[in-house]
Amino acid sequence: MAVLLSTALLMSGGIAQAENMPLSLADSIDMALDTSDAIEASEAGRRAAKWTLSAARHSTGPVVSWNSQAYKIGGRSYENANDAHDMYGDPHKETKLSVVGYTLFSDEPVISEQAVTVGAYPYHNTFANSWNMTVPLYTGGKLEGQIRSSRYGLNRADLTLERSRQTVRFQAAEAYANLLHRLNLKRIAQQAVDMANTQLKLINDQFSEGAVAKADVLMMEVRLANYRQNLVNSEALMEVAESTLANVVGLEQDTKIQPVDVFSYEPYDKDLAACEEYAMAHRPDGLAAEYVIKAAEAQTDTAKADYRPRVNGIVGHSRASNHPFGIERNHTWEAGVGVSWNIFDNGITEAGVQKSKALEDQYRAEARNLWKNIRLETRSAYIEMKAAEANINTTAAAVKQAEESYNIAKVRYEEGVDILLSVTDAQEKLTQAQSNYSTALYQYNLYRANLEKAIGVPVELDPSIYVEAEQQGASADEATRTAQLAQ
Repeated sequence: MAVLLSTALLMSGGIAQAENMPLSLADSIDMALDTSDAIEASEAGRRAAKWTLSAARHSTGPVVSWNSQAYKIGGRSYENANDAHDMYGDPHKETKLSVVGYTLFSDEPVISEQAVTVGAYPYHNTFANSWNMTVPLYTGGKLEGQIRSSRYGLNRADLTLERSRQTVRFQAAEAYANLLHRLNLKRIAQQAVDMANTQLKLINDQFSEGAVAKADVLMMEVRLANYRQNLVNSEALMEVAESTLANVVGLEQDTKIQPVDVFSYEPYDKDLAACEEYAMAHRPDGLAAEYVIKAAEAQTDTAKADYRPRVNGIVGHSRASNHPFGIERNHTWEAGVGVSWNIFDNGITEAGVQKSKALEDQYRAEARNLWKNIRLETRSAYIEMKAAEANINTTAAAVKQAEESYNIAKVRYEEGVDILLSVTDAQEKLTQAQSNYSTALYQYNLYRANLEKAIGVPVELDPSIYVEAEQQGASADEATRTAQLAQ
């Protein structure tokens, strides 16, 4: 990527006349990576995936809950209890005397003493509190499947984030190359106007001396008007490219930018087979698609868990009172094991399993299609780059030939041995040859950047190393540290 951009033939000091913010390609890429909303969104997605995994792992531990109620109560159901409380107070023991009989030879009664409970708690308020702790002991593989699925989701998010970085890097390189190309075309258009102005002045001088016909003057004026129109269009396109680059790197769109890099040509060191092999090992979105499949397989295992029973350890404690946290009305606790099992659910579990299997098939097909497109994208970018590379030498030679032809035509016309049409045609061909050379250099560097995007050249994370570390048992964070590129 650092290679982009340059030619002494097409770039000159005049390009920077109106610009006031120097900007290199490397700086453009860094700024785009720092300010990209797409990368920020991918980073947020990665955080969400990490918390999803955290929640899945914590679901294997105990859950403690507390329920509390406080009510004002009344009604006929509580009247007797309230009357008893008003008469005797709270429940308490009292001695009850009762006649159980009489003595045999007298009328004296036999008195029995009996301890009885009298009174009642008032039912004007009630407070209830309960605590429960549930620990999953066996879920049939449901929790384990959720953890695996969430872990693969985090792996996918890591690779998606890296792909976002690669895309943003290419967008910055593309916008930078477009601005350079438009600046070159603007310079060529300005050069054509300047050449036409010089030629028109010469023709006017010759016309004043009676050496040329008025038709030559009119022809050159028409040519000049066309060149000026082309210059105006080139300036407009250059301004659009400038605003686009400013937008990509996070600057105000009216910022004036002075590119400090230029187009250059350096041969690419990989052949097509090597590029395709590299893409198969490094494309983050392709590797992420494989984790989507793994997550779907884990979800299928999760769905199958509903065929099996669930076992939970349970501990509970409850109390009720006229006062917060009191125990006079109720005080109980329990501890043990609870088992639940859907013996028959009318086919709901089977439907869920079949749905998960269908999603597996869908994701596998989508992954195959993605890998095919990755291979095609790589091949297309490579072919386009090689075609532009072949055009560089051809168009460079054409520029030299067009320059020589123009100089000859100009001398012949000035000496009166050729017509003006030969000069204007030679100038047209020179301008076109320069534009073709500029375009060939631009396309080569742009297609090269596109090829690096197609094969997945890393920005911060080497996807192949990441996947290898994960397959060896590393967590997502550990795999990220292992695959981190040296900055």
